[in-house]
Amino acid sequence: MKYLPVQDFEAVTSALNFNTPDCNVTGGCDLYTTKSTGSDKKLYKNIDKDLDSQHAALLKLGASLSPPDREHMLATSPSMQLFSTSSAFGPLSDLSSRRTFAYLIATLNASHPHYDFSHVLRPNDFKRERNLRRVMANLDSILQNVRPGFEATSFDSSLGSDLNSVWGTQCWSLIDKEMRLNECTIFSYQPDPDPFEEDESAIWAVHYFFFNRALKRVAYLYVRVVPVVSSTSPTLRPMRVSQAKRNIDSDAEGASKRANYWLGDRQVELVNSLDDEEEQMDDGLFWNRGEDGDLVLYSEDEYLEEVEEDDLDDEDQHDTHMMHTERLMSEDIAGRMEI
Repeated sequence: MKYLPVQDFEAVTSALNFNTPDCNVTGGCDLYTTKSTGSDKKLYKNIDKDLDSQHAALLKLGASLSPPDREHMLATSPSMQLFSTSSAFGPLSDLSSRRTFAYLIATLNASHPHYDFSHVLRPNDFKRERNLRRVMANLDSILQNVRPGFEATSFDSSLGSDLNSVWGTQCWSLIDKEMRLNECTIFSYQPDPDPFEEDESAIWAVHYFFFNRALKRVAYLYVRVVPVVSSTSPTLRPMRVSQAKRNIDSDAEGASKRANYWLGDRQVELVNSLDDEEEQMDDGLFWNRGEDGDLVLYSEDEYLEEVEEDDLDDEDQHDTHMMHTERLMSEDIAGRMEI
């Protein structure tokens, strides 16, 4: 495969590479001729040899079966069907179908030289796309989701050259000018597992191949959308059980006051009940890392001692609350008696 440096395709590639606060988008649009290089010819021979050996093994297996089992195998075996009708490229027993498959492998190897896709991808990793408009709509939708404020189907001429850095219909026009999209056979691939997933997992990933046999060209259009992940994390500090409980109580008290101010007493009861449920779910285990980096659990004796202290505090608070309640009841009764 010979790479064709086309300035219009560089503009398309530029529109497929950008960052947002949530995602990093990388992509490209590469154009190749199907003219074979020395490495391509070697690749084609290896692919032919591999497919021939697979086909021969399947035929040998079929010959060892009884006629009914052989018929069942021919009708149901996915591997056998690749050599008959089910391949995205047509029957792999045909040289032209194999050559189309080899073109796509060579295109991937040329666009991603750090991978050798001939050892990763198989013919059934590819899919024939028969609807050009659906392919266009799918890619437009992905980029629209990443950039919600941008409409892919509408443009403002006042933007001038800024349009070149944003995906839209003008990008499809640039591709069509070089490829005649209506005359192309379109393929896509989504292998499992995806070799690109070794580094980062993508939210969306699409790979489209537009093959124009008459022009002897292949356009490779690809996009990966990866979420932004923070590389820093907050420093973990040791926290004692009693300290954690005081923090929880303080937060709950503040939440109750705010809820009481805005929503009244009914909402305060709701906030308190939710806090009680969260405390019940807490298993009381607080972990810390020692000097050697290993996880160290606070001792059980220390934990029980702190729990007893907290229980005493709770009892004191309960007694104070009961005395305050009794005083209010007494005052209320006294007021009624005076009336």
